[in-house]
Amino acid sequence: MLTFDSMPVGAEMGRRELVLDDGLLGRWLRLFPDDADGDRMPAGMMAAVTMRAYAEILQPRPPGNVHGAQQFQVIRLPRLGERLVTALTCAGKELKRDRRWIDFATETTGTDGGVRFRGRMSILWAA
Repeated sequence: MLTFDSMPVGAEMGRRELVLDDGLLGRWLRLFPDDADGDRMPAGMMAAVTMRAYAEILQPRPPGNVHGAQQFQVIRLPRLGERLVTALTCAGKELKRDRRWIDFATETTGTDGGVRFRGRMSILWAA
């Protein structure tokens, strides 16, 4: 299990690929029909792409982690058909008032290798 003490600051934890296909975009738009923007991925999907990569890469995680904060920097929203690769890096960790906080940085690139968006999230780590 990945623990606070074993989490390597500065290390890339892994990468995950996701293709922005009709099925994925269609499922999102059934939930959020007002997000439709032609063949461009809705901005709200950045969190879904990032969290999917996080959940697949960081295994096994301790039960009880709490997602504390997340922010994104958009370079260019992906388009339908793009192959997205999200890299997850342990950007830092800190013990605050007996609570273990881990910061993760993400970078998602498109088919051409260009950056589409970057993210940062803080997780209250349970173990």
